Amino acid sequence: MTVAAAGVVLVHVAYLVFQMLGALLVLRHRRWLWIHPLAVAWGVGIVAFQGGCPLTRAEKFLVARSGGTPYEGSFLDHYVFGVLLPEGTQPLVYGLHLLVILATYGFVLSRLRTTSDSPVATPPRLGV
Repeated sequence: MTVAAAGVVLVHVAYLVFQMLGALLVLRHRRWLWIHPLAVAWGVGIVAFQGGCPLTRAEKFLVARSGGTPYEGSFLDHYVFGVLLPEGTQPLVYGLHLLVILATYGFVLSRLRTTSDSPVATPPRLGV
């Protein structure tokens, strides 16, 4: 595997982590409120409709271009299922992945409600 292909693998892993926990970024800046759901929808769409992921295609292209043999199947099939986790656990893992995303959004929404419910401090009046 080339350095470029390994870089794509790292970006792919980062994307999966962002899918699960990226909603937490909304607590830092509200712009993530529209960016993160798009990333989640993209990933769910790829899994639900068996579409090909552009990161997987890029990795396979780079491996083939360097003279290697690209793997068959998806990124998760190659690196996770049958390697880190037993074959056949895909539905469970996809379900847990989605559950973590929903739980993260629940946490974020509860935090946003808590901060919006708290009284706004009145700034001190100086010189009066």
